[in-house]
Amino acid sequence: MIAQLGKYRIDGILGKGAMGVVYKAFDPWIERVVALKTIRKELFSEKEQADLIDRFKNEAQAAGRLNHPNIVTVYDYGEDAESAYMAMEFVDGVGLDTLLAQERPTDLPNVLAWMGDLLHGLDYAHSRGVVHRDVKPANLLVTRAGQVKISDFGIARIESSTLTQAGAMVGTPSYMSPEQFRGDAIDGRSDVFSAGIVLYQLLTGARPFSGTASIVMQQILNEEPAPPSRVLPALGTRFDALLARAIAKPPEARYPSARAFHEALLAAARNSEADPDATRLANDDRTVLAPAMPAMPAPAAAFEGSGIATMTPWKREALPEVEASLARQIGPMARFLLKKVADKAEGLDHLSELLLPHIPSEVGREQFGQALAQIRKKLDATGTGSGAARASSQVSQVSLSGAARPGVASALSRPPRPESFDAGYADATADRLVAIIGPIGRVVVKRAMKQTSDKQVFLQLLAGHIDNPGERTRFLADAGASSST
Repeated sequence: MIAQLGKYRIDGILGKGAMGVVYKAFDPWIERVVALKTIRKELFSEKEQADLIDRFKNEAQAAGRLNHPNIVTVYDYGEDAESAYMAMEFVDGVGLDTLLAQERPTDLPNVLAWMGDLLHGLDYAHSRGVVHRDVKPANLLVTRAGQVKISDFGIARIESSTLTQAGAMVGTPSYMSPEQFRGDAIDGRSDVFSAGIVLYQLLTGARPFSGTASIVMQQILNEEPAPPSRVLPALGTRFDALLARAIAKPPEARYPSARAFHEALLAAARNSEADPDATRLANDDRTVLAPAMPAMPAPAAAFEGSGIATMTPWKREALPEVEASLARQIGPMARFLLKKVADKAEGLDHLSELLLPHIPSEVGREQFGQALAQIRKKLDATGTGSGAARASSQVSQVSLSGAARPGVASALSRPPRPESFDAGYADATADRLVAIIGPIGRVVVKRAMKQTSDKQVFLQLLAGHIDNPGERTRFLADAGASSST
């Protein structure tokens, strides 16, 4: 490994590719850590070098014009006899492709947050004449705080530049727009198409177009993919029209901008009124939605140990559906949390108060509230009732803005701020878990780290793998779990 490149001290290798190496480096003038992306000239002929260096310079020029929290910042460009290099922001995070490697759906709060970051960044770039051209999970970095940053404008083109021309097909096949395959001139709507593919994959765990490069090309040019509701019935149909428009084959049929796409996504996420099945899942769909969870047992088995035989009628009927709706928002810890609070709940409204603070997003809290409203209607229709009414609260009607309707305690719409944790804490926690459940504990910890950056949610995910209640309680106490979770 080289020790120096230009003014930069080389501290390590972050990755290697066909064209060069990405180093972790240090800028002694500014005293900051950077990622140093290089192209090794000797790997290419003189003619190839000229083309690649032009494209590399264009990346620096295009990305260097962009200053946005959801775009990796480019600081500097340079060349020496052996290589060309670009210094950029060092992002402490992972590629979204590693989070999607399990080929399972992503929980909706993360989908909305990550897509919001992606579309905000693209809208900003497009407003400055820069099209990315290779939007895909590997080029989306997720920081430890859960923020998405768009990287690698290596094949971006400044629209007004003579570099933008027909015949230049660049991109990654599974995420490329039809006009890219045809070699037509492109604009921001091509990035909208690619972002639509990313959204489809986040929601369903599968790509709409797959196979060899030639098969994918034929599919993108000529075939309509299955709507998301067919791939994952638990989603309902509320995202079908949204994605059909985002990945429409003619550019003019798509959303005209990344901003318009984002607004439509938020509207679809709120639209559970028109699609009640989206929050009321059948037993078969629950397993599909959260493959890491075991298959859902019958209601009595699911709440074994919680006094199901002596539960009031409304709990016996409501709890399985409440769990399914809660799992849509917080994943596998839904069962553990519900079993913990179910005995305390005097009625469905009270149960809402106990559960809502554990849902991290406002959209998620509203969706859960709407699901409980549907459950309440069913209980009322059967004559079962929903338990004792809470005169001071109708928490299931929390609004998206975070403000509750009259009579709702406002604090309930503002759950505690997530508590982060670092790799050292995760390693120490893994040691505790391994002592209880064996070597599989480290695998469980790694999986949980990919699911959340919130310490308390992380601990509950781990605790769900400890069968003995006493050991589970000791584990949570030793790991510093909050008594309110």
